Amino acid sequence: MKYKSLPPFAPVLLESMRAIGYDAAAAVADLIDNSITAKATRVRIRFDPGSPRALALLDDGHGMDEEELARAMRHGSRNPNDVRPEDDLGRFGLGLKTASMSQCRRLTVVTRKDGRTHGMMWDLDLVEREGDWVAGVLEPGDIEIVPFVSYLLEQAHGTLVVWEKLDRLAAGDAGDGAILSERIRRVEEHLALVFHRHLTGRPPRLVIELNDYPVEPRDPFLEDEGAMAGPEERIWVEGQRVFLRAFTLPHISRLTRAQIEKAGGEAGLRRQQGFYIYRNQRLIVWGTWFRLFRQEELTKLTRVRVDVPNALDHDWSLDIKKSAAFPPAVIRDRLRSLVPTMVRPSRTIHEYRGRVTGTGRVQPIWTRIEDRDGVRYEVDWSHPVVATLRLSAEDGHLSEIDNVLRAISTSLPVEAIYNDRANDRIGLRKEADDGEAVAAHLEELARQMLSAFADRPAERDRLLAGLVNFEPFALYPSLVEQIQRRLS
Repeated sequence: MKYKSLPPFAPVLLESMRAIGYDAAAAVADLIDNSITAKATRVRIRFDPGSPRALALLDDGHGMDEEELARAMRHGSRNPNDVRPEDDLGRFGLGLKTASMSQCRRLTVVTRKDGRTHGMMWDLDLVEREGDWVAGVLEPGDIEIVPFVSYLLEQAHGTLVVWEKLDRLAAGDAGDGAILSERIRRVEEHLALVFHRHLTGRPPRLVIELNDYPVEPRDPFLEDEGAMAGPEERIWVEGQRVFLRAFTLPHISRLTRAQIEKAGGEAGLRRQQGFYIYRNQRLIVWGTWFRLFRQEELTKLTRVRVDVPNALDHDWSLDIKKSAAFPPAVIRDRLRSLVPTMVRPSRTIHEYRGRVTGTGRVQPIWTRIEDRDGVRYEVDWSHPVVATLRLSAEDGHLSEIDNVLRAISTSLPVEAIYNDRANDRIGLRKEADDGEAVAAHLEELARQMLSAFADRPAERDRLLAGLVNFEPFALYPSLVEQIQRRLS
């Protein structure tokens, strides 16, 4: 192996490079950015939690020649202010080195282009001993023993990145690979979200495999799962277009367990509301309103997709890890004016399903009362279900029924309901509920109500025709039609 100095070197630079703040998921994502820029259509990630431990990332991009490889291995190899192609996901020329060295002490890169194979290696132990940025230039014999290199040599072109001496990635692992495997699992979840737009399509523009298993895209907007998409908005900034589109997720009671997990889990449904910032369709920042709007329970179904071109990196304060950004004033002002309209569908869904205020066509069983002491909820005695129950009460039993209704009203566990609702632990209605048991219950309830008007057929018919206008029948309109046909 030959050695080549790639100055300048300073010990403080070495330590600061490792302390930028990458986690394993962000570091791997940064490498995939390079693969996408190299026009790769397939990225294979291989890792061995055993001994020797190594993680490798192989793409089928256009590869690099000897000069390009040396430039890629040099720190700060690009000016962030340079004009780049629209699909270029890089910026500072630091990602390959900083991302890798944040997780390991030895980085090896082997690349093929135009039938030639070249390799270089950084070993931080050697750099510290020499006090210089001494990079190893791999000879053919050195290349042959690089972990997983056989996969690259089978390709006409591409690049292999190998991490060894995994002091950060495997930190705390007892030797059984459990901690390392868990971190790799989180890497997979991160890639499924961050690159979901690249992984989607028939065929997809990009395939990512982790130990031969494809990473499935995780769409945070549930576009194919019943989400409601708003109109596309455009903001012009310095001659560049920023695109915005708001999505309103289906209510949690309408989602399957798999769909809930895809949307970020029950806890994530609330925490991950807000803006999702994409740079060349790569997710950068998500689940924040940028302090333009406060996270609320009624807006948790709102997610706003924002597409930003790389020409506006300087305006968005994009960091080296490409995991933090903040909108400039001109965009913040426009977003602030658009947010109230974007969150309105989410509010509507929750207000309808929760019947919070008791307004609209549907008459809820609970009524909201606001006075000087605050807000309270009581059973609505004028509701048809309650009114017909009292009307049909036998002599001497009306007061008993009224006492039960008062006890129910004063015992409503408001705080417990709020806490469970905020944590999405209450499913108001599942699709599976539309079964025979519910149908039988609703029909029996309707019969009891109608029996109170047996001697007043006109009122009975009006009550039967209006069943769909009050709870609980309003929640099951298709069943109401069946009940009305049978009881008419």
